[in-house]
Amino acid sequence: MTMFRKKVYGARFYTGQQDGSARSAGRVLPLVFDLVRPRSVIDLGCGTASWLAVARSLGAETIVGVDGGWVAEKALRIPPDCFLKHDLAHSLDLNGRRFDLAMSLEAAEHLDAFRADSFVADLCALADVVLFSAAIPGQTGTNHRNEQWATYWRDRFQHLGYQLIDCLRSRLWDDPEVEPWYAQNAYLYVSSDRLATDERLRTAAAESGCMPLDVVHPGTLACFSKPYAPKFPVPREQRPAPMQFTARNR
Repeated sequence: MTMFRKKVYGARFYTGQQDGSARSAGRVLPLVFDLVRPRSVIDLGCGTASWLAVARSLGAETIVGVDGGWVAEKALRIPPDCFLKHDLAHSLDLNGRRFDLAMSLEAAEHLDAFRADSFVADLCALADVVLFSAAIPGQTGTNHRNEQWATYWRDRFQHLGYQLIDCLRSRLWDDPEVEPWYAQNAYLYVSSDRLATDERLRTAAAESGCMPLDVVHPGTLACFSKPYAPKFPVPREQRPAPMQFTARNR
C-alpha cells in the first residue's frame, strides 16, 4: 500500500459517496436479485461494501468484498471477515472459486487501461452473471484513469462469451433515489451457457437495444469537465465490431 493510495482513497472519499451508493443499491439490487436470485455475491472494488450490505439484506448467504488495504475496517458495512484486501491493479486469483453474482460498480475506471482486459477476465472467472458499471469519458471523479464508453467494456466481455443485457437502465433512468452514474452505466453481462438455460435472463436480454449504449444521463452531464472528455463520435479504433447474432445468443 502506498501513501498515494491512502491519500486518494481515504475516509473522506468513502464518506462522500457511501450514502448515495447504499441508496442506489437499494433500488438496483432488488431488480438484479429478481432475475438472478443469487445466494453468493462478490464485489470487486467494493469500497465500504454498501452494495454487499444490501445484497445480504436481500438474502445473499455468502458475500465477499474485495478492495485495497486503504479501506478502513471500521468503515466497512459488512463483517470484516467478509472483506478481502487486494489491490485490484493486480489480477485476482481465488483458485477457481465461483459465485452466483459478481459485481463491480464504478471501480474499473480507477485502474490503468492496460488492466482493462484482465479485470474483465477476473470478473468472468468469478461468475456467470456480472453486474458492471464504469465511468464514461468526462464523468470525472477521484483518480479516474480509464474512463470509457459502454461499448468499450461490452467488447471485452463479449470476447469472453458474455452478452450485455440492458434491462436495468430503463427502470433506473428517472429514479431520483439512484445516483445518475449508476442509472447511466449499469448493465448485466451473462455467459452464453447461463443464457441457454435461464428463461428469465433470456427474457431480460430481449429488452437490450431499447436505449443507446453510449449515452449521457442528464444528472451526469453536470459533472463533465473538458480535460477528460474526448471528442465524439468515438474514435474509429475504439468502435466495436458489428455484433454477430446466432440462434444461441439472439
